[in-house]
Amino acid sequence: MARILAIDDAADLHPLLRVTLSKLGHVATLAARGEDGLALAQEQTDRFDLVLLDLMMPGVDGYEVARRLRADPRTHALPILVLTARSQAADHAEALISGADGFLAKPFEPEGLGRKIDEVLAQAAARKQAPPAAAGPPMPKGQVTVLLGLRGGVGTTTCAVNLAGVLVRGGRRVCLVELTPSGGHLALHLRLAATPNWSTLTGAPDTSGLGPFLLQHESGLVVLTAPPAPVRRGPSVETTQAVLEALGGYFNQVVVDAAPALDDATWTALAVADRTLVVCSPEIGAVQTTMSVLGMVDSARRPGSLLHVVVNQTAPEAAVPLAAIERALGRAPDLVVPHDRLQARALAHGAPLAFSQPTAPLPAALGAYALVQEPRT
Repeated sequence: MARILAIDDAADLHPLLRVTLSKLGHVATLAARGEDGLALAQEQTDRFDLVLLDLMMPGVDGYEVARRLRADPRTHALPILVLTARSQAADHAEALISGADGFLAKPFEPEGLGRKIDEVLAQAAARKQAPPAAAGPPMPKGQVTVLLGLRGGVGTTTCAVNLAGVLVRGGRRVCLVELTPSGGHLALHLRLAATPNWSTLTGAPDTSGLGPFLLQHESGLVVLTAPPAPVRRGPSVETTQAVLEALGGYFNQVVVDAAPALDDATWTALAVADRTLVVCSPEIGAVQTTMSVLGMVDSARRPGSLLHVVVNQTAPEAAVPLAAIERALGRAPDLVVPHDRLQARALAHGAPLAFSQPTAPLPAALGAYALVQEPRT
């Protein structure tokens, strides 16, 4: 049983909501205005387990209610499920960036509402309990992790997708950002639409302005993708900085799949990163590129941030032994991701291993790294 605060200005819907929630085993409190719902949630912080929130209301609308609940220390962890007649992808994304944990369109089936409530409550419980005692302290809010591979074929996007997936499964709010101007692949990895993406994003957008550009994977992972076809240049310094700052104000983790080039967007991401993972594969060209770039990346990162080397074994046999890589780089890799024969199938089906086969070698290695090598701020 959950104690649910339903905020919806449609008075004729209140009896249906009350009966439906009661039949699902929950106790409902109804508010007809955003201001009234906020007051109930903020004045009686232990009274509710979940907020069921309409978006389009006079006065304080649902987006603003969600933002205020997230900004208030008394209610920042209160789960929010949006229930609205606005069902476009942009509405969905803006609700998520405003602070919602889930989204369900009207009209709804009682069974569907029940499943969504259970899902959001389970996600909230996972965030409250994660990480387990052996996994170390929780990650600070707004951590930025940049994955950079300056040679094609080293599997940077695969590592970024699965690292983000591991963090989502650990109960974090995660946004995965793809910066390449050379044609993005995140949509393929996650079986998402190719639009919207950042190709029409300009200037310095704030948090509310990012909503229409975001996509959500069924796992709860939120994504800002690159355009599927190559463009002349990536986001500007101003846009990249504003996007990462805005996303970091809401998400626990922002994972950046950087461009395979040291362009303006990549340099900007490196400058704000809490953790940078330089990805290479065990072949001579990738090792040589990594040798030449490590010093440059090291000089770009901010004081106190972490710089790690990831060797991603994209083929069954390594062309260059690990010992030779260590000698060439002058340091041991911080993470070795083993070859995973399941990865090709996962990509073909748009089902990342972090979600479809979480115990497989690739996501297991990234999961162990994510829990142990946590950046500090």
